[in-house]
Amino acid sequence: MQPRDYLVLIRRWLWLLGVGIFVGALGGLVFSLLQKPIYQASTKVMVLGVPQSNLSDILNQNSELLSQTFTELLVTRPVLEAASERLGYYINSSQVRVQQVRGAQLIQIIVEDSIPEKAAEIANTLVTVFLEQNAKIQSSRFSASEESLQAQIQQVEAQIADLQRQLAQTSEQSNEKRIQDVTNIISGLQSEINQLQADIVRIEAERDPILGVNSLGQPARVTPTLTVDQQIELTQKRSRLDELRSLLSIYQQIYVNLTFSPSNQGNSNSTNSQLQAALVLYQQIYANLLSNYEAIRLARLQSTPEVVQVEEARVPSRPVRPQTTTNVLLGGILGLVLAAGIVFVVEYLDDSIRNGETVTRVLELPVLGYINEINGKTPYEDYPPHVIAQPRSLITEAFRSIRTNLEFVEIDRPLKTLLVGSPSPDEGKTTIAVNLAIVIAQAGKRVLLIDTDMRRPQIHERLRLPNRFGLSDILREHGSLDESLHHLATEGIDVITSGILPPNPAEVLSSERMAKLMEEVAQRYDKVILDGPPFLISDAIVLASRVDGVLLVLRARNTSQSVALEVLDQLDRVKARVVGAVLNRVQDTTSNHYYRSLKSYTYVSKETDELTLLEN
Repeated sequence: MQPRDYLVLIRRWLWLLGVGIFVGALGGLVFSLLQKPIYQASTKVMVLGVPQSNLSDILNQNSELLSQTFTELLVTRPVLEAASERLGYYINSSQVRVQQVRGAQLIQIIVEDSIPEKAAEIANTLVTVFLEQNAKIQSSRFSASEESLQAQIQQVEAQIADLQRQLAQTSEQSNEKRIQDVTNIISGLQSEINQLQADIVRIEAERDPILGVNSLGQPARVTPTLTVDQQIELTQKRSRLDELRSLLSIYQQIYVNLTFSPSNQGNSNSTNSQLQAALVLYQQIYANLLSNYEAIRLARLQSTPEVVQVEEARVPSRPVRPQTTTNVLLGGILGLVLAAGIVFVVEYLDDSIRNGETVTRVLELPVLGYINEINGKTPYEDYPPHVIAQPRSLITEAFRSIRTNLEFVEIDRPLKTLLVGSPSPDEGKTTIAVNLAIVIAQAGKRVLLIDTDMRRPQIHERLRLPNRFGLSDILREHGSLDESLHHLATEGIDVITSGILPPNPAEVLSSERMAKLMEEVAQRYDKVILDGPPFLISDAIVLASRVDGVLLVLRARNTSQSVALEVLDQLDRVKARVVGAVLNRVQDTTSNHYYRSLKSYTYVSKETDELTLLEN
């Protein structure tokens, strides 16, 4: 298909495409009206990473990983349940969408709800709950160390108070009590040290070398990398182990001083000196414990990523769904696509003869003329015939073009008798025969028009003639040729109607009397036009074998290609001469060059047309 063919196709099916767009747009509108309005509120959270600390290098390298982790944690079940409990109504995970902002350490929380106030309230509450839970999770990592240090600080405070009290009155019993207390503390420190050592061994064992394959494809041991949490835990436990070992060393020194000091031999002055020395050591331990406790608290603060809500969710003023305009537009596009699909299927399955190119390519026949159809009507079927009523119209010019083309056909072989027929009924063969006979007569030829359709004759109706006597009467010898002739001075032609319809049209038309009649009229007239029955009936095939030529009338976009080919095959069997085809009732004048060129021609005035009509 050429580009102009697509334009013709669009023009012909424009009504269906319009219906498709209208129905699709209407469906989009109805769909939008039936939907419940959905409002959307959004808030943004910024992940700042961690401040500078011993762990900052580890955590800052994974800031992007932290953002991804927080993105997943925001829609976990504990966060949603806690937010639902705080708000007093259920939050569905499908309402919440969390995404990272590309190129920034920002997380966007988008919440949808049918109530705009709820959408904003849910978004802000989710952020609040998440920040609280994140703080609890981070603080729980250091809670065990903080509790242990607090217990040790309380023990040291008790020891210092006891030493200060015993400095006033020294006794053997109090010295033994202090030794027992120190022994208990040493035992507790040793147990905690053993546990820390076991934990460190366990963590390091998780990254023991495993069997793998090197670049050369040979077996090799590969050391896996610890996760961020494992690295943090390992660093904390090693730091805590160093602190406990330092404390253990001090308590062991206190134990040695209390056990092997002269106070055990009753020397009171020496005992007071040892108590004073122990007090100094306890005060030193107390200072170390306070320092370690503050260091743990600082480490907890430094290792907790800072998450800040940078944009609070606001109550939306208009819904995000349904998008009526978009739905109507998409519906219209979908309707157009469906309508175009229907057009494609119809055109693909259409077996009809569409244009002159189809006639030339499929039937291998020359197109002698195109008869147009104006606004879906055929005005040339009215009386008087169109070429008489409108001698300057496009249709009349088309009939004159057919007349000229027939003259070129006669150059090599005379064409005195011409049968005008069509593959099927209602394709306009009678209209073509009548108007063609008139335009040939207008060229100064003697023309005889014969209605040979013995089943559905129409010539007498088109020309308003009586049908009491006609062809059937001549063939039955109930009248002569001259008695059956109707001379139409206005049209300039002689007409023989069908007459009384016989019960056996095929036998009548194939008779010897019909052959003699054809010879007689061929001698008396310059051109004999026969309006025959459809070629699917045997009558027309019989007539085709008795004439000089056959003019095949095809109705555009109605005549089937397969039927036309079957007719041509039958005509070829009887050696009939098909001189060409006329494409009748062409709806798209843009489909042939003749009408496109003729449309731009300026005709003479109406008075000139009327004068021409009177002269004819």
